[in-house]
Amino acid sequence: MRNTESNFVDDTTSRVSETTLGNGLRVVTERLSGSLSAAIGVWIAVGSRDENVRLSGASHCLEHLLFKGTETRSARDVAEAVDRVGGDMNAFTAREYTAFYARVPATSFDMAADLLFDVIRRPAFRERDVESERQVILEELVAAEDTPDDLVHMALYESLFTGHPLGRDVLGNHESIAALQPHDIADFHAEHYRPTNMVVAAAGNVDHAAVVRYATEHFGDLPTGVAPSRNAPLPGTPTQQHARLPVEQMHVALGWRSLPHGDPDRFALALANTVLGGSPSSRLFQQIREEQGLAYTVFSSTSSYADTGTATVYAATSARRGAELLPSLRDEIDRAVSGGMTADEIDMARDGFKGSVVLGLEDSSSRMSRLATGHALRGRVTPLEEFFENLDAVTLEDVSRVLDRVFGTEPTVSIVGPDGPIG
Repeated sequence: MRNTESNFVDDTTSRVSETTLGNGLRVVTERLSGSLSAAIGVWIAVGSRDENVRLSGASHCLEHLLFKGTETRSARDVAEAVDRVGGDMNAFTAREYTAFYARVPATSFDMAADLLFDVIRRPAFRERDVESERQVILEELVAAEDTPDDLVHMALYESLFTGHPLGRDVLGNHESIAALQPHDIADFHAEHYRPTNMVVAAAGNVDHAAVVRYATEHFGDLPTGVAPSRNAPLPGTPTQQHARLPVEQMHVALGWRSLPHGDPDRFALALANTVLGGSPSSRLFQQIREEQGLAYTVFSSTSSYADTGTATVYAATSARRGAELLPSLRDEIDRAVSGGMTADEIDMARDGFKGSVVLGLEDSSSRMSRLATGHALRGRVTPLEEFFENLDAVTLEDVSRVLDRVFGTEPTVSIVGPDGPIG
C-alpha cells in the first residue's frame, strides 16, 4: 500500500490524500473542514469506446443495472436508503469512463459508502431486471432520436469517427440493446470492473483512513485486472450530411478532430474556445445571436480523449433562415483562425475560466468529481496552482497556433431539419 499527501489547494481547510491498494485500486480523498456534506464516488476507466460492435451500449446498460439491486438489497432498498437521509445517488456513462456517486449529509457517509460499494461490487443481475431496464434504455434511445439537437451531435460523432468506437453513441443502438443478454453484462462487469480501472474518490467532511478501510473491505480481494486496449482512430475525411426531419428548426453542428488529454496546447484551446463560443460574451454568441438574431442557442465546445479529441460548434435557426446559418458560422470561425484573437479577449477568457473553476469547486460533489476524473483519465489530479499557471502561460501566439491547428481545416458538418437550402 502506497500513501501520499499534499496541500495543493489555496486554502488551509482542505487536504488531499491518496492511497493505492496492493491490487492497484486508487483511493483519493479531499477533507474539507467545516463541510456538512460528504460525496463518495467510484469512477471506472471503461466507457463506450471499450465495447465491440455487438456489445455497443453495454457500459451504459451496466450503469443502469447496478442500481437495480445487489445480492442483499433490492432496487427499492437502494433508493430508500438514500432518500431517507435527503441524499442523491446517481451515475453516468461517458466514452472513456463510467461514474457512480452519492452525496449525503456527512453524518450518513458510512451508509453511503457501504451502499455504493455494495452496488458496484455485488450487483444481482436478475433476469427480470435486465428485461425491464432494457425497455427503459430503448425508450431513452427513442427520446434521443426524437430530440434534434441530440440527433445532430450523434450524427456528427459518427461522421467524425466513422468505423471507430468513438463514433458510436454511448447509448448503443436498438439492435445491440435488444440483443444484450444478462450473461453479456455480467461478463463485461467481471472483466472491466477491476482495481486497475477503478478510482474511489471522496470529498467533504470525510476521513481518508476510513475510506481506505471501506474500499479495502469491499474491493481489496479483487484481482488487479487489465486496462482496456484502445486503438486510435484513423484520419478521417470531412463530410456534410443532412438528415431530414419534419421539425421547425435547422440544427447545425460542425466538428473537427481536436486534442487528446495530455496535449500541451490544451490550455490555449480552452481559452480559444471560450472566446469563440464558450460564453455569452463570445464571438459566436454576440455575432450570431445578438447582432444577427439568427439563433437562440449557439455555442462551441471541446472534448478530449486518450488519443484524440473533438471541437464542435452548434446552432439552430428557423427553417426560413436555414440558408444563412452555416455561412455565418463559418465566417466567424474563419475570422478567428485568420485574424487571431485580441489580448483583451484572452485576458477576459483567462480570468473567467479561473473564476468558473473556483465556483465549480464550492461543493463536495464537484471536488470529488475532480479528483476521480483526474485519476481515471490522466492518473493524477492537477493542482489548482499548476492549472492556473498553465493558463497564465498561454500567449496570443499559442492561441493563434491552436486555432489554426484545430479549426483551420475543413469541418465535418451535420444538419438535422426540414427540407430546404442550408448554406
